[in-house]
Amino acid sequence: TSFKLSYYNEYKSYLSMASKFAEGEKVLCFHGPLLYEARCHKVNSEGEVDLYLIHYNGWSQKWDEWIPETRILKYNEANVKKQSELIKHHKKQQNRSKKKSKTVESHETEDVYHSKVSIRIEIPEQLKHALLDDWDLITQQKHLVILPSKLTITQILEEYRKYNTTVEKRSDDSRDHVLEGILGYFSRLLGMQLLYKFERPQYADIVEENKGKSVCDLYGIEHLLRLFTRIGEFLAFTELDINAVNVLQSHLNSLLHFIDKHRERYISTSNYVIATPDYLRRAGV
Repeated sequence: TSFKLSYYNEYKSYLSMASKFAEGEKVLCFHGPLLYEARCHKVNSEGEVDLYLIHYNGWSQKWDEWIPETRILKYNEANVKKQSELIKHHKKQQNRSKKKSKTVESHETEDVYHSKVSIRIEIPEQLKHALLDDWDLITQQKHLVILPSKLTITQILEEYRKYNTTVEKRSDDSRDHVLEGILGYFSRLLGMQLLYKFERPQYADIVEENKGKSVCDLYGIEHLLRLFTRIGEFLAFTELDINAVNVLQSHLNSLLHFIDKHRERYISTSNYVIATPDYLRRAGV
């Protein structure tokens, strides 16, 4: 299928791809509509998608972020020229019509040199509430998700696959490739993008106690939902054609609809526990 030739092949290509950028290397990075000088502080190549910890030159460390290599360019004469042209184009757009929103300008500007398709992940309203409750329980009430989860991400995705096949009578390779991709993205992004600071000691403990075991077999719905709030921005920088994007969006939104339909089975405050005094000390609270 066309989906296999685009999304699946590209996803698999990450497995054998060496990191393009080295620690300490000076680079240019997209941040919004423009390119900025930055330095690569760290490289994470343990999973399927290489990620780089970037510090923007002259910016506060609070702007440091882990980003995919598709937002990074080598620092060379040609790309410095691109940087200058983007700035000129951006100023021209602003002068042309000040009535246009900054969002529209940014979208049009970045498209000049980084043609990416929009990945729209439609999170159902009740799942948005669950995400807010999750944030409150962890960051405000100092609870922790009980790990390993009673229903892990691997189990949830398998339940969806079976439901999709037996109840909705759908069975195709693209769905299974998307589910495989979700497991890969989660494994790579969890430690860097999907944890609150308060959860990091717990993450270090659970990984140490379960060496050789996938985090997809340890974490559950709470962190899977967090992935859906971030995965769109990473997928948007992959070189997918519009047909592959439509297939991808369809499967991701179908999975979210399934979770929403069965949310009483998956989502519960009983999945959390109050952090112990010793843990609070370790977390610096």
